Amino acid sequence: MLQNKSVQEGDYVLLYLDSKRTYLVKVEAGKILHTHKGFINIESLIGKDYGSTVASSLGVKFIVLRPLLRDYIMKSTRGTQIIYPKDIALIIMLSGVGPGSHVVEAGTGTGALTTALAYYVRPNGRVYSYELRKEFLEIAEKNLRRANLIDFVELKNKDITAGIDERNIDAVILDMATPWQVVP
Repeated sequence: MLQNKSVQEGDYVLLYLDSKRTYLVKVEAGKILHTHKGFINIESLIGKDYGSTVASSLGVKFIVLRPLLRDYIMKSTRGTQIIYPKDIALIIMLSGVGPGSHVVEAGTGTGALTTALAYYVRPNGRVYSYELRKEFLEIAEKNLRRANLIDFVELKNKDITAGIDERNIDAVILDMATPWQVVP
């Protein structure tokens, strides 16, 4: 999949100051990012090449990067504790999840693991994610939309201990306090 080399309106960009200070921002007309190093007119990024720099109002340079999966996860809106990328990598390796996989997940939370699973099941797979708390599902949906992965996920406000709706599943991943209640 070829991607644009330059920033387009509506893109998300990662503005990189240093390894501890990065900003995930949607490029929109009229948007201003305020930082401790000055402000940046986000609209001015349109047409800039990824990898180029932009100066803040104080002359501090930020590198304009295309966000990676890790950035979407680490910068996600949170309402719960998340599973971190190093643990996500192990879960994906051990579960065998890949392109075309159909995965049931329980304990969506705010969607960090869900986002990674959706990324790896693309383009023909699907993640069916069960969560009891509607407010968490709303945050997860927002995070999945921001990462442009919502089309690969079906969010379910259901109790997985009552059973799953899906058949012919490749993996079941249970991120919940009582996983033994799900396994028959």
